[in-house]
Amino acid sequence: MKPTNQGETNVEYQPFEIKEKLKKIFEYHSDQPIETCPIRDVLSSSSDKWSILIILFLGGYDVLRFGELKKRIHGISAKVLTERLRTLERDGYIIREVFPEVPVRVEYKLSNFGIRYLDKLILISEWIKDEMNLVIQSRLEYEKKTK
Repeated sequence: MKPTNQGETNVEYQPFEIKEKLKKIFEYHSDQPIETCPIRDVLSSSSDKWSILIILFLGGYDVLRFGELKKRIHGISAKVLTERLRTLERDGYIIREVFPEVPVRVEYKLSNFGIRYLDKLILISEWIKDEMNLVIQSRLEYEKKTK
């Protein structure tokens, strides 16, 4: 059965290899409660909007200091930036280096693991850029229908 609109999807219409990949992902974790699902755990700490922006900005520079990151990521509070940096460091995406100077200098950079994640984020970001007009059009159509 084919989708009727561009924005609609139908699981039966997906290519076989996609179904097989999803089957492997979910069968592997089917015996675990959803709260302990590794996919959910990793995504929750690395795929919120702030963490993604931190990874993307660190990918564009060799190193950035806290203040530089805060300037580049418009709208993020110091508290949230601190929390996200700690989580990303804990999970191995970034490396935090402290220099014993007065005042103390702290720099952040991507780890090799973070660079591999950045590579995936770039693919998604490119897809978003290519598809943004469809999203905008869908939003406009939705607004017309719901008014």
